[in-house]
This record gives sequence, structure tokens and C-alpha cells, in this order.
Amino acid sequence: MYKLIEHHAEIVHHERLQEENLQTHVHIIFSLSNAGSLKVALSQVGKREKSRVLAFNDCFSTGPIRDLSTAEGQQRRQFWLIEHDRDSYFYNIINKDHQIERMIKMLKTISESKTVVIWCADNAHDQTGLRFASYLLRERKRPVHVVNVTQILKESSLQQNKGETPVYQPRIERGTYIDIVKNYGDGIPLDSDTRKRYESEWLELAGQDHVLRFWEEDRVIGCEEDRMDALILQTVAELQEQHHSGDLVKAGDVLDSIFEISRQYVSYSYIMYRIWFLVSEGILTFKGLPGFPHQLAIGLSKA
Repeated sequence: MYKLIEHHAEIVHHERLQEENLQTHVHIIFSLSNAGSLKVALSQVGKREKSRVLAFNDCFSTGPIRDLSTAEGQQRRQFWLIEHDRDSYFYNIINKDHQIERMIKMLKTISESKTVVIWCADNAHDQTGLRFASYLLRERKRPVHVVNVTQILKESSLQQNKGETPVYQPRIERGTYIDIVKNYGDGIPLDSDTRKRYESEWLELAGQDHVLRFWEEDRVIGCEEDRMDALILQTVAELQEQHHSGDLVKAGDVLDSIFEISRQYVSYSYIMYRIWFLVSEGILTFKGLPGFPHQLAIGLSKA
């Protein structure tokens, strides 16, 4: 039995080595769902065997990131998630291979022979992740490449819908996304000045105590925790007015409207955390199941 297990382990190890030898590109992305979409697209354009996809499993626009490259900083973030964002904490715990500590080790061991490509869009989550990854790769001698899907759509003719350019990858039409992977999947190499700027900007962000970050005027800015409260209340009021009767409105509709209006990438659970804060303050009232946004109705308190 032991010999069979040992033989199987050797086969698996050999297959992994063969797979790694075939890989010429390592793609870094900041969402497991985005990683899944990228893998599918790479398969469809015939590049999957040559590509390894590494995915972080955090929303970098929310929660503390002070000293995130250290065990102390990671623990601080986990404690905050336990208290303020249980869903993200649980999702993070069950995906151990994509936790920050594990990802840091993986990025630092990427071979110089591989082409590193970081995928992002113009939102605080991706742009914070871009700066974090750039800092982790600061010792790398070969260039780091970046695919900014928002900028590609702005500068090319790929965008089929001529409305506002998507600021996060899931909003890109599937066919368009595949075209991006096919035609721009190698990314643009960052020059040394840009890499140093990203590293410096990461150190600045990682020295702050903000738990909310926005993308404004082409930069990531730290915001006060209650920055979205006014928009939440405005959105609730407008949706209630549309109902004429002033009835409570679905929390899911409020969330969707906030994303559309703000064009910021913030986790659903963070907005729900702020909604519950406003409920606790007596500013909002609710009816329904707290853990299910589409089965929860909220409205302005009449008290």
C-alpha cells in the first residue's frame, strides 16, 4: 500500500513538473471568479497549457491593509473581517490556497523564466491589488506586464456597447473579454519608474488605517468608513419614491443601484455592514431575512 501511494505521488509530481515546464506565462488576478473567467478564455484562445493563473481571494478596496505583507497585518485584517464581514472571512478561510500568506510565497517564487502578467481594471480593488503585487515582485529582474481591461476598452474598438466603460471585469461582455485575452493577453511591460511608483504607492496605502478605498482621479484614496452612507440613504429614498407608496425596497435593488451609480468596486458585504449600522442607528428600518439581500427589504425610518 505504501509503495502504491509513493508511486502515485511520484506520478503526480512528475506531471506537475511537466505542466510547469510547458508554462511560459503566470497571470495574477484579484478574484476567484475573474480567475475562472480568465482560465476559460485562455482555453478558448489556445493559451491555457502555457498559462498558470494565480488568484488572490480578497477585496482590497475594503478592510485594513496596514502592513499586509506581514503576519501581523494579515491577522489584523482577519480580525476585522470576523467582526465586520463574516461572509468574506468564511469564503477566505475555505480557500486556503488563495489566502494572502500563501499568495505572497507563490509570487516570490515565480521563476525569472516566466512572463508575469497582472490583470486589473480601473477600480480601487484591482488597483490596490496591482500595487500590492508590484511590491511583492519588487526583486524581480524581468519586466512585469499589466493588462488593464478598462484602458484597453477605452483605447480600442473592442467595446460593443458604447455606453460607459466597465470598471470591473465581470461587466465585460464574454465575447469582448475573449478578444482582450486573445489580442492583449501578454500585457504591457511596466517601465522601471512606474514599477517604483506602484511600490511606493503600496507602502503609502499599507501605512494607513483606512478600511475603505475608492478609485478617484486615477489614484487609490483612503476614505472614511462612512463614506458610502449618504449614497445608501439617497438610493433608498429614490427607490422608495419610485414605488410612490413609500414601501420598503429590496436590499438587493439598493446594492445594484449603488454599484451602478458609484462605479466603485466595493464588496456587497461591506455595503450591507453599513446598512446594518444605519439600521442600528435608527436611520433605516428593515423587514425580512438579514442574511439574504434579495429577501430583505429596507427603508428610511419614519421615527
